[in-house]
Amino acid sequence: MRNKKTFALGLMSGTSVDSIDASLIRIGDKQDTFVLHTDFAYPKLLKRELLDLIHAQEGDFYSLAKAHYEVGKTFALAAQKALKRARDKKILTKNDLVIIGSHGQTIFHDPIEKRTTQIGEPSFLTQDTGYTTVSDFRTADTVAGGDGAPLLPLYHRRLFSKPGHAVHNLGGISNFTYIGNKEIFALDTGPANCLMDLALQELHAHSKAFDRDGKIARSGSIHPRLLNELMNDQEILAFRRKKAPKSTGRELFSKDFLVRSLKRVVQVDFADLIRTLAEFTVVLAVESYQKEVLKKNRPLKEIIFTGGGSKNSFLLELFSQKINARIKTMEDYDLNSQSIESQAFAYFAWCCLNSKPISLASTTGVKKEIVCGKISPGKNWELLLKSL
Repeated sequence: MRNKKTFALGLMSGTSVDSIDASLIRIGDKQDTFVLHTDFAYPKLLKRELLDLIHAQEGDFYSLAKAHYEVGKTFALAAQKALKRARDKKILTKNDLVIIGSHGQTIFHDPIEKRTTQIGEPSFLTQDTGYTTVSDFRTADTVAGGDGAPLLPLYHRRLFSKPGHAVHNLGGISNFTYIGNKEIFALDTGPANCLMDLALQELHAHSKAFDRDGKIARSGSIHPRLLNELMNDQEILAFRRKKAPKSTGRELFSKDFLVRSLKRVVQVDFADLIRTLAEFTVVLAVESYQKEVLKKNRPLKEIIFTGGGSKNSFLLELFSQKINARIKTMEDYDLNSQSIESQAFAYFAWCCLNSKPISLASTTGVKKEIVCGKISPGKNWELLLKSL
């Protein structure tokens, strides 16, 4: 865009369904300027309905349509909150060009059949803010033969360009981007927080939504038999054998998977369960580094962690014990771990409007580089077209 002052607002809610992150950036030629980040909690009832949809083996059209609209309304409220804050701070004026990138809420992801579903009707965003919105980024990738994930690698490289670095996201699902001398590739490694959170929220009468700083896991011990059951489940083995790029989701690392693994062991203390799930998370991730990076003689100097799990010091300690690389977080680079994904989708909205691909064969398995996203024109659409 030729406009000298273009802002993009990115909206993202991950597989943990914790809240909606909203990040405003100013687009630059080679680097973006971070402006602000806010989060917006889902209403408790909507969060429960979304988790029910995600975990359900079958759904109904009424529940899906209702959730699609309610998520759209909630995303619009999150956007308005972030935009108001930017205007109150005199960051945005009425003359600035603003675009919105909305990831929506993933409720289904099947990389084997190349099907994925993110909900959150974008028309609420265009009507409530007046700004043109780009949404549904993953579908085009799957139609072109990709897994639809992970999508963030090109943004990770925009942030970190030095060879021998990996950017590792610990959200609901664990994935990393490897940046080499002349290459970039990415893959999902397995669960990050989703199984530990599920155990806390669904399998135990616990008041905590997550294991803050890994305190529960730190107090427990590894249950060898349970770890063996988790690692050698037939569906998990099939996932482990796949080569990069690959993706996964809650459909594989699910409540059903955890329950059937637990049924094969006699009894597990709750702290030992969380400790074993933490070990499972890290072992799967380190296995991917061994197979895809170290055994192929690719240098690995540093791993930069992001996402909610990067605040779990116990998880990071486990990584440091099992892999020979510097362990850093986004905060070590004066970046916000919580905002990186929503920043990325702000940038991806700009990419879509400028016909720039965000998927590569080495990141999602797509057959050719492809532009992703669907455009919902807002009141500023005509001005936007003139600036392209």
